[in-house]
Amino acid sequence: MLRWDKWKELLRLAFPVVISKLSFTFMGLVDTAMVGHLGADEQAAAGFAVVYLFTLYVFGLGTITSVNTLVSQNDGAGNFGRCWQVVRNGLFVSIAMGGITWAALLMSKPVFHMLGLNAALCDMAYDYLFYRSFGILGVFGYWVYNSFYEGIGKTRIPMIVTLWANVMNIVFDYGLIFGIGPLPAMGLKGAGLATALCNLFMFGLLALLLQRNKTIARKYRTATKAPSLEWALQRKMIRLGLPMGAQMFLEVGAFLAFTTFAGWAGNTELAASQIAMRIMSITFMSAWGVSIATTTQVGRHQGENRTDLAALAVGRSLLLVCAGSLLVAAVCIFGRNLIIPLFTPVAEVQKIALQLIAVASLFAIFDGVNMVSYGALRGAGDTVWPLYNVGIMHWLVGIPLVYALTIPMHMGAFGNWLGMAIMMCVQAILMVYRVKSGKWKQIRLVTQTA
Repeated sequence: MLRWDKWKELLRLAFPVVISKLSFTFMGLVDTAMVGHLGADEQAAAGFAVVYLFTLYVFGLGTITSVNTLVSQNDGAGNFGRCWQVVRNGLFVSIAMGGITWAALLMSKPVFHMLGLNAALCDMAYDYLFYRSFGILGVFGYWVYNSFYEGIGKTRIPMIVTLWANVMNIVFDYGLIFGIGPLPAMGLKGAGLATALCNLFMFGLLALLLQRNKTIARKYRTATKAPSLEWALQRKMIRLGLPMGAQMFLEVGAFLAFTTFAGWAGNTELAASQIAMRIMSITFMSAWGVSIATTTQVGRHQGENRTDLAALAVGRSLLLVCAGSLLVAAVCIFGRNLIIPLFTPVAEVQKIALQLIAVASLFAIFDGVNMVSYGALRGAGDTVWPLYNVGIMHWLVGIPLVYALTIPMHMGAFGNWLGMAIMMCVQAILMVYRVKSGKWKQIRLVTQTA
């Protein structure tokens, strides 16, 4: 546990991934800050739309995450050509998943009205999503290539791509929201279109860099007799990935319900809740980065048949995410009076958001433990048990609890976040218990080459 070389390996994998995920957070923060200057209603609509969009995204993206698991295990087992075969078939899966998601998004407007939100907010949210939908296939294609890079431990290249995407996002956002030069002021629609253009840019650049990387080509893109479209491999990816996708769908679907409850409490409560979520997404994205590094390490050690090293890697990741979450929480709590006004000039929204930061920070710490534990299980291929855990905790416990605190008990956004923090604490305990049980060590997805 104390070996510096192993800590160095974890940090080498995790740091670029954390930067990549924080880059996504920064994009969201820029979007929130710029949309906030259009008004509280626009900010609430965009915030709700983002949660709804991710609810649609995550089933497909979670399924594609099996690329990381299979690539890392094959890489550890020395099956380098097989890694590239996983990528090729992952692209076919991503096209199917992206097309289904796009169709569902275009039919979402009636769903908004069914959720009980006011008509004006529904119209604005749909406008934002419609323009953002043009980048959906780019998101899914990017996810496949990104999962390949993460699976082989080459995490710096996706980091560089996301940093460039941040520059493009600022330009697109400002130009399309407020208008500049020949670009018209499109308001909330422009915010959605700007993000779509960034998604396509990221996919195109990552694909280009992968095609031109001779080192990777020599090692992984070896000649193979296997057909590009390998049904047995795709079935394996889907069988492994569907529980991941379902788990993520249930998780984000529950957060859509939590966000809806905040919307029922009022647009001001919803806007404040979205600001708190954007700020705490710094912790979420950092934990996600460590989680992905954990998946890669556990997968590689499973491929090497070194479960002892995999278990030590999980312990280091849990220590790292706890320390990082506590640090970010402290910065957010003590610096909240400076941070909150950056997102909205509306005094009432600021007042509520200031009250949310402490409980949101507590939620983020438990969430980090959950994510790293799940990353470890995902790397080993243990994807069904987390699905049951999320289904029970989020839907049978979380939704009734959060609803009760938000609406009947009239605690508004504060009760919303308090309920989520309690739910996440219990879930974290169960996830750590599963990791400590060691049942994941018995799973074998690949065999070593001779």
